[in-house]
Amino acid sequence: MNYFSEIESGIQSLFAATSVGFRQDSSVGQNHVANWLGELQNSNDPALRPVALELENLSRAIGSNDPVAMSKSFFLLGHLTSTAALNLHGFAGIGDKLRELSQKLIAAGGNMQIIAKHQGNDTVLAH
Repeated sequence: MNYFSEIESGIQSLFAATSVGFRQDSSVGQNHVANWLGELQNSNDPALRPVALELENLSRAIGSNDPVAMSKSFFLLGHLTSTAALNLHGFAGIGDKLRELSQKLIAAGGNMQIIAKHQGNDTVLAH
């Protein structure tokens, strides 16, 4: 199984599920996060614990449709992924894939931040 492709697909599905103003079922995103969390919890690598904790935060943020918290989680997950990739170099390309994943997570955080601002403006205009 290609976990990088699965994670990338999950990030895209998660963003699609939340980017329409949080009017769709967020369970799609939560299912992806739950799958990632299950994989990390099965690992004995203590370096993955902070990632697992942040995925739990992301799941709660998705469940409550909180774009600000989602943005923060995506940014932090991107940073944690980048940190994990710092010393990974080799022919298998794992470090490169992690760095690419990190960039996508950070980009998703930026996109969620924009959505949060627009959603906040809509709320202000509605009153």
